[in-house]
Amino acid sequence: MAKLTGLQALLVRAIQPNDSKEDIFVRQLSSEGASIHHFPVMETVAIDQPSDINSISNHLHNYASYKKAIFVSKSSVYFLLDWLKNNLEKYPKGLPLGPRYYAIGKTTADALKNININADYPKQDFSSEGLLDLPSLFVGDHQKVVIFSGVGGRQLLSSELKSRGFLVYDCELYYRRCLKIFSDEINRLISKNVLDVVVIHSAELLENLLSQIAPTNLFTLKVLTLLVPSERIRLLAKSLGFKKIICSPSASTEQMVSMMRECYINQS
Repeated sequence: MAKLTGLQALLVRAIQPNDSKEDIFVRQLSSEGASIHHFPVMETVAIDQPSDINSISNHLHNYASYKKAIFVSKSSVYFLLDWLKNNLEKYPKGLPLGPRYYAIGKTTADALKNININADYPKQDFSSEGLLDLPSLFVGDHQKVVIFSGVGGRQLLSSELKSRGFLVYDCELYYRRCLKIFSDEINRLISKNVLDVVVIHSAELLENLLSQIAPTNLFTLKVLTLLVPSERIRLLAKSLGFKKIICSPSASTEQMVSMMRECYINQS
């Protein structure tokens, strides 16, 4: 019998952009027998304002001057490649070579590896803090660094690298927006009281989810098991009134699923 047979999980992260349109987290949990209710409360969209598009073009025009290039998510890889495909006349060979590459975690590094780019990444703590612990990012010495990311989000990586002497350039490729088309389905699912766990991959997702929950369902939601990828999000969830929070060592699919498996088996 599969290890997670019978588990009912709510997943609210955005559909991860890739060519297959398949979410690896859903695939892994489903292969172990879990039932996944994937109702995103956020979506990622490519930026389309002329000023933003010109900014991306300028970053790539100056690409040879960067000593390091950092990708903060799998989405940042996807949207940059998509931009390059739409500008083949300028970049027929794709992403220019030159800088040393970094990824926030293994999933992002794997996305880069698929286009023959090897990136350094933290081996355990897949976060800005983990990336900043890499020795090659300790001393900037006026090296130019480009960070590929979405609009907004945490500024820790950029600000800390600047304090270490790097010259940091932020290239924003996409933005996130709250998605409410599944609100009725989410509330209906919570009211039926059939869920075992809610999987939250970021603070923004947690806030978006809470904004869509009917008052009559709030108590039910907050007594459900919440699986989160970091201590920072665990503390946020606790402050918001969640009673049972499982904290994974990182946001990697392997560790999130492993933590869920361990807790579910112990409860069975």
